[in-house]
Amino acid sequence: MTKKHLFLSIALLFIVFACQRTLTYKPIADKYEADYKVNRLENEIVNYEKNDAAIGLDKLQGQTLFYGSSSIRLWKTLKEDFAPISVINHGFGAATFPEMTYYAERMIVPYKPKTLVLYCENDLFIGKPQRTPEQVFDNFGELATLIQNRLPKTKVYYISMKPSISRKADWAKVAKADAMINDYIKQHKNFTYVDIRPVMYRSNGSINGDYFVGDSLHMNAKGYAEWTKIIRPILLKNN
Repeated sequence: MTKKHLFLSIALLFIVFACQRTLTYKPIADKYEADYKVNRLENEIVNYEKNDAAIGLDKLQGQTLFYGSSSIRLWKTLKEDFAPISVINHGFGAATFPEMTYYAERMIVPYKPKTLVLYCENDLFIGKPQRTPEQVFDNFGELATLIQNRLPKTKVYYISMKPSISRKADWAKVAKADAMINDYIKQHKNFTYVDIRPVMYRSNGSINGDYFVGDSLHMNAKGYAEWTKIIRPILLKNN
């Protein structure tokens, strides 16, 4: 082997190694010690596994998977709203990003989704002391890194956090966390930021309370219909 061929071989090995390297996420904020266990919603996860096993995991692979907190879990018309796209609903309880990361190897990876839709707005509100927007961003960053390592070909759509009326006092923190997440997404080609905030407002600039159920946190059918108007065309275009 000539020196030229040896150099080319080493260069090729370096390129292959670089392409296969595992991404890591470096937190920007102080570590947060949660006062809840990340497996507290285990029963819901087990139920999904049982139901999906009955269908057959092989039949569920390659679809569009919605993954997140109760705003996903309570989306009862999800399949109808996004037909003819085949969708899976893996929303669970009052999930936070750390819990979504904890269960990703069971609720995302085995399904090898073509498309993954993420939603979560609970990190600022579950656990004491309250997280900072920077800590929320770190939580998202850890999940996003896992997805990139385990599912590098999956297209990921992140739905912006809605301005829940019951959480009005913290809207500024929610907006800051989302802005940081949006900046991250702009730098990663397989990720897309989907902004649903505009449809949550009336023409006079106030939040439309008609889109919420009695707790002023979760949405009703009217609210989900507005989300569908934003999200459906984007998924149809890219499926």
